[in-house]
Amino acid sequence: MKNKRISIKDIAKRANVSTASVSRVISHKPGVGKETEKRIREIMEEMGYKPNINARSLVKKNTGNIGVIIPGGFNTLQNSFFLTIIEGISSIIDQTEYNLIISFTSKQHKKMLDTNIVDGILVLAPRENEIDLNWISYLKLPTVIIGSFIENSNFDCISADEKSGVRLSIESLYNQNHRNIALINGPSSSYQSKIYEQGYKNVVHKLGLDSYILELEEFDIKGQEKVVEEFLIMHKDVTAVICSSDNIALGVINIANELNISIPEQLSIIGSDNTPVSNLTSPKLSTTHVNLKEIGETAVARLLIKLNNQNDEIRNVNCIFSMKYIERETTAFFK
Repeated sequence: MKNKRISIKDIAKRANVSTASVSRVISHKPGVGKETEKRIREIMEEMGYKPNINARSLVKKNTGNIGVIIPGGFNTLQNSFFLTIIEGISSIIDQTEYNLIISFTSKQHKKMLDTNIVDGILVLAPRENEIDLNWISYLKLPTVIIGSFIENSNFDCISADEKSGVRLSIESLYNQNHRNIALINGPSSSYQSKIYEQGYKNVVHKLGLDSYILELEEFDIKGQEKVVEEFLIMHKDVTAVICSSDNIALGVINIANELNISIPEQLSIIGSDNTPVSNLTSPKLSTTHVNLKEIGETAVARLLIKLNNQNDEIRNVNCIFSMKYIERETTAFFK
């Protein structure tokens, strides 16, 4: 019978420390006291610990892995926005020797970063309550933010020009005689939602219109149908709704149909990002278009530049993709 291979967990148990501490000692990372580090190394020698391939790669500061941090838990898997961006990321990763490790929850995010299992990370549409960007900055891990422009950040930001998209949507509705235009937005903890709301407020203020804003817990109305229904009933004067995601817009269409609100005759609806589902509905969804796959491709290309030039000073880049308005069947002139 072969002897059991000694693992990091075995070392951690004997030393009465976390596996993250053992991993930091193996990879020569800071964060472990001198006495603790000495004890861990003595136990490693005593137990005959031999680093496996992954551990050796950590010592070389090269794991061969790229992390993708996604907000909103596993509900995100139902959102075409994230799936299309990940498609773009994967198309570039397939041309390299890197693997992707995808993280969906705050606990997973922390575990990924604490255990040093990635060389760099892509953070999709970050949220204040799920990931601490200051902490990531402190770790000095090559990082690119996707889907949100964050002013004065220490990272590359690759995103759509959401403010422009909002402006195009509202101006189109205004030209169709709509004067009561509402925004149904995602969670306020999302930097993306903050940008969308600010863009909305800027335009309605400039046009001298009243603002109507509903904030949801997610970029989807699943589980929040009653909230959307009550909003539409309470604001019967609203003749048009813009949404910060196509998923939200599709949900609003369903709720409006249940309330016998005719689309687009009584209520015009506009989504955002022109995800694949927007052209498959009946009526077809008016929305703003941006090349989400190219955003994903650009983000991972920027991260690879950072990974390949870690000894050089690489200037951070903000790449903002333009948006255009696509008129379909959920919008019409208000009579």
